[in-house]
Amino acid sequence: MTLMEQKVRQYKNDAAGMAGSLPDVAGTYDRFTGKCFEAGVLDARTKQLIALGVALFANNEVCTYYHVEEARSLGASDLQIMETAAVASAAAGGHVMSQGVIRVQGALRGLAGEKVQDYSAGQDPLQHLQKNAFQDTELSDEFDAPGMDIPGGSAISPSY
Repeated sequence: MTLMEQKVRQYKNDAAGMAGSLPDVAGTYDRFTGKCFEAGVLDARTKQLIALGVALFANNEVCTYYHVEEARSLGASDLQIMETAAVASAAAGGHVMSQGVIRVQGALRGLAGEKVQDYSAGQDPLQHLQKNAFQDTELSDEFDAPGMDIPGGSAISPSY
């Protein structure tokens, strides 16, 4: 048995152990993930490849191994799996780039004493969005900030 297989087996054994102590939680999670990974508009292999990309981004070793194994079992080729890793890399790089152009440049402007221009209502909406791009809404005191209108939720950061 490979190290990858050992780690996935250990995860499955530990998850089964959780089912012994928290059966409702484990059962609910199993039903939820089972439904999510069923073929629907997206086929099951594509869903496993998406999960692999998320596992890579999250730096989750066991989930990476697990989803490689699952994608392969559903017919994904090595090339499809590697392309998934490349797309995850590009998305992760885009995540860093977006934070660099929004937060870092905003912070540098703030450190330099520059004031971000305040766009009033009635001006170009893109200018208003530009103003809000420098505001991390998860820490916002404004209830009309972007992300605040999600039903049942609180403000979210554009980094999520």
